[in-house]
Amino acid sequence: MNYPKNNFDCLRLAAAVMVLVSHQYVLMGRTEYGIGGRLSFGSLAVCIFFVISGYLITQSWIRDPHLFRFLVRRWLRIWPALAVVTCIAACVVGPYVSTLGFKDYYSSPQFQGFFKSLRLTTVAFELPGVFENNPFPRAVNGSLWTIPLEVRWYLVLAVAGVCGVLRRRWLALAAFLSLAAYHFGIYRAETNPVHHWSNQYGLFFLSGALLQLFRDVWSERRMAVGALCILFGGIGALAGHSMLAMLIGLPGPIIFIGESSTPVLRSFGRGGDISYGAYIYAFLVQQTLVWKLGVQGPFAWHLLASLLVTGLCAWLSWHLVEKRALALKSVRPRFAWLKTRLTGSVDPAV
Repeated sequence: MNYPKNNFDCLRLAAAVMVLVSHQYVLMGRTEYGIGGRLSFGSLAVCIFFVISGYLITQSWIRDPHLFRFLVRRWLRIWPALAVVTCIAACVVGPYVSTLGFKDYYSSPQFQGFFKSLRLTTVAFELPGVFENNPFPRAVNGSLWTIPLEVRWYLVLAVAGVCGVLRRRWLALAAFLSLAAYHFGIYRAETNPVHHWSNQYGLFFLSGALLQLFRDVWSERRMAVGALCILFGGIGALAGHSMLAMLIGLPGPIIFIGESSTPVLRSFGRGGDISYGAYIYAFLVQQTLVWKLGVQGPFAWHLLASLLVTGLCAWLSWHLVEKRALALKSVRPRFAWLKTRLTGSVDPAV
C-alpha cells in the first residue's frame, strides 16, 4: 500500500481532535474557550478543514476536469459514511437513549425527518426524546451542520471549473477579493452579531483553492510567504480584526505544512484517513457518554473516553465503509481496455 508522502492526514486528524475537545466543554456544560471572541477552537479547526479541502479538491479538478467524475468522487467521499452514522444514530443509539417507547419513537415524524441529512443540503439535529436531559439538550450530531456548507462550495468550485474560471486564476482571485470585501466591509463580519457561516468558511475554502491555483508562485519560497502570512495576520489580530487576521495568517502556513513530508507527521496516514470518521462520530459519541456517565468527575477522564471511543468508530468507519466506497472510483477504469479495443480511443479518466 502506498502511504501519503505529505502531512495532510495528520493536519486533518489534528483538526478533528480540536473539534472534539472544543465540543467536550460545551456538551458538559462548561465554558468553551475562543479566539478574539468570535471563533472557538472548534471553529478554527473547521477553518483548517475548509482550507485543506479547497486546496486538495481544486487539485482534483485540475487533474481531471470532468464534472460527472468530480461529483461522483465528492459523493463517494461524503455520503456513504454519513449514511452509516445517521442510521446508527437513528436506529441504534436513538431508541436506546430515548425517553419514548419504541412504538412512539419510530412513529414520530421527527424520526423520519432525521434522515433528511442524507440529502447533503440540510441537517436534522434532533430525534424524539433523545438527550433531553443532557447539558446540551436534544442535539444528536451537531457537527454535521458544516457538511451542507462544504457541499455548497464543492458545487461552486465545479461551476467555476466548468465555466473556465479555474483556468483564469486572476479572475478567481478577483472573485475571492470581492467576496472578502463584502464579508468584512459591507456585512461587517467582525462585529455583526449574526454569523454568515457560508461566506466565512467559504473564504477559507477559496483561499485553499487559490493556493492550489498559484502553487507555482509560492512553492519555491514557502518559508518567506508563510512568514509574511503570519506577520500580516498578527498585525490584523493586534488591530482587533481577529477573523480577518485568521483568513490572512492561517491558510498559507497550513498548506505549506501539509505539503511538507515530515517523517513522524506523514506516518499518520498509515492506518488510513480517519479524520472524517472522527469528525462525524465525535459529537454523537460525546453526547452518548454524557448521557450514560453524567458530567461528574475529572474533565480529562471524560475527554479521554471520548477520544478512545471516537477513534475506534473512526477506524471502523474508514476500513469498513469509507475505504471501500472510495475504491469504487477505480471501477470504471478497469474497463478502459475494452473501450480502447472497440473505439480506438483512450479514456481520459484512466
